[in-house]
Amino acid sequence: MLSAVTLFALAGCSGGTGGQATPIASNSDSPVPTSTAADAQLPGPGVPKVQDPIDTAKASQDPCTVLTAEQIKGFLGGPVAPKSENAGGGPSCSWFGGYQYEHASISVIVNGVDKRGLTSVYAAKGSLYKFFQPLPAVDGYPLVATDTAEKRTFGQCRASLGVRDDQTIELFVEQPDSRKEKKDPCDSVHAVAVAVVGNLKGGR
Repeated sequence: MLSAVTLFALAGCSGGTGGQATPIASNSDSPVPTSTAADAQLPGPGVPKVQDPIDTAKASQDPCTVLTAEQIKGFLGGPVAPKSENAGGGPSCSWFGGYQYEHASISVIVNGVDKRGLTSVYAAKGSLYKFFQPLPAVDGYPLVATDTAEKRTFGQCRASLGVRDDQTIELFVEQPDSRKEKKDPCDSVHAVAVAVVGNLKGGR
């Protein structure tokens, strides 16, 4: 079974589509970490531990609750209706700004497939993920930006947020057109992660 980490990497937003998430056919040859007896010991070597696991049951039932309408308005520049679906990697929610908000978008996937959390993400460093950059932790929760290319797609950043040792929430941001040369999109992903953690820990 393809891991949620791989599914998010392959089925995120492809360049040149105006922020619309475009599913891409999965590749059975992708270097997906396989499960072993060592998986019982999480996190794996060199992987940051999640000291205060978050209950994601409510987020799994309704992933669009991980961000408020007011937060989306702040991130994208105006009110944007959420689109919820059960993606291959787990329950997901996306907000697409479209032309009105310069094609900005945010997507989240509450990982419902891979039970190894950030251990899977770190295991894919250098193979599936040519680009791999740990970002500042969010209230103690580790965050790492990844991409299958050596350089991130212009104006885009995707990252894995460790909410438990055995689970991540996958985040994707595409900057508004006017900000793509002015702000690092991974700074925006970090800001989204801050909001997500605050909402989850606040019991949303």
